[in-house]
Amino acid sequence: MIIDDIRPKTNIEWLWTLDLVELSWEILRYRCLKKKILEGFRMAAVESILQRLDGSGLPCEATASIQNYARRNALQWREDQHAAVEIEARLKRSGFDAAALNAEVYIQARDQLEMFDHLTQRAQQRRMIILREVSIRREFAIRAKRISDAAIARGVLGPTSGNPDCYGRAPDMTRPGP
Repeated sequence: MIIDDIRPKTNIEWLWTLDLVELSWEILRYRCLKKKILEGFRMAAVESILQRLDGSGLPCEATASIQNYARRNALQWREDQHAAVEIEARLKRSGFDAAALNAEVYIQARDQLEMFDHLTQRAQQRRMIILREVSIRREFAIRAKRISDAAIARGVLGPTSGNPDCYGRAPDMTRPGP
């Protein structure tokens, strides 16, 4: 689809188009990885909430056993559908609905999500730079052709004028050559 939209005309435009395609795939991979990260941190979020629920009001000495209990329950939540229904009902009774669980997931995964957001943003910026380059190059080619056509029409350039110098001026035929 990108090739159809851009319709590369030169080798450089083909290279830029290939870069655009590659960057687009890269962005899609980052989005998929972000989703996987969110799925991976869901159990950690359940565990964290269960620790807070089970540990409130208990002495500090019980922290290790509360963590183990919460970890075991979170593992059951992930692996056993029946346990998941019970744990989710308990969470809901305690005020932790799907939105609260999602918020906890984002808190747990914020560093990784931030990294992938940064990578995605950089890839999108690179895509925009390439698109600008294609546009600038094409606009320059259009202007150069327009100027060249106008010069040919005025007779400044053409087969009878000789080869122009580096500034587009016709050579001075009255002066002797080198």
